[in-house]
Amino acid sequence: MTRSSGFKVGMGIAVAALAGSQPAAAQAPMLSVDPSRLPRVGTIDARFQSYNLEMVEVTGGRFWKPYAASTSTPSARGADNAGNMPEGAKPDLYAYREPIDLSNPRLRTLAAALAPAYMRVSGTWANTTYFAENDETPATPPNGFRAVLSRARWKGVIAFAHAVNAEIVTSMAISSGARDAAGRWQSDQARRLFAYTRSVGGRIAAAEFMNEPTLAAMGGAPKGYDAAAYGRDFKAFVAFIRGNEPDAIVLGPGSIGETTATPSSSDFISTRDLLAASGPGIDAFSYHHYGALSQRCSGIPGQITPGAALSEAWLASTDRTLAYY
Repeated sequence: MTRSSGFKVGMGIAVAALAGSQPAAAQAPMLSVDPSRLPRVGTIDARFQSYNLEMVEVTGGRFWKPYAASTSTPSARGADNAGNMPEGAKPDLYAYREPIDLSNPRLRTLAAALAPAYMRVSGTWANTTYFAENDETPATPPNGFRAVLSRARWKGVIAFAHAVNAEIVTSMAISSGARDAAGRWQSDQARRLFAYTRSVGGRIAAAEFMNEPTLAAMGGAPKGYDAAAYGRDFKAFVAFIRGNEPDAIVLGPGSIGETTATPSSSDFISTRDLLAASGPGIDAFSYHHYGALSQRCSGIPGQITPGAALSEAWLASTDRTLAYY
């Protein structure tokens, strides 16, 4: 058989095979999916895509320094909340930042494009922020606090939330200034914040007891604060909410920093221990995930380096640690 005749025979076999397969394909059952007939297994809140506004951005104070800034630039308002930094933080990573202008039309327009949304006003700084008792804002924070939130600035948060169709989520002050002589958390600050919010036409839709209790020491909790102390305080917080703000959603524990890696700090409190100590009372579970490596985390024990992030070795490892700043 010549190459030409062999090619013709091969083509004939192929054509016959294709021709023979067409009836079989035509007889295959047609599959279709009608979403309207499928059972619903869950829903996503219309406010699922939401955002956070750091409390220190509302009050002004020492916040993360812009990467391009090599030194802190003195400010005309530099004395306001000037000492407000997380416990044990490196001072050279922070600089005084003016309070954010929540009346800015461009900011409101951009935020409104995300509506409806939740606007969380919290962060590590919220743990140690004092809410002013009246319109006369103290020049310095009272003992046991590191910053002052004026009524005017909180009213600005409420006005912003109204303008951009956002529901407010926040957390409570838990530092020594919010505790009695025995170290137990007191609801006075929380009560004042909720009451004032209502008085000016606002609403706190949901609240965490504190920001990131897994790192309680860094967040301004009393020395030696542990899961048992958190459980005691959380129960007091839930009792306050149920008795005074029954429409508010209780979020918790708002933890951070847990992976299969060993925590880098001996003060770390696991979420498992927090939940076991606090018992029932949480309406929705909250966890703060930081999905990227920050330059500010370089040098922190247990943190991956920029060169190692997303490398083959890192991706194959089960011992990965998240950046938690």
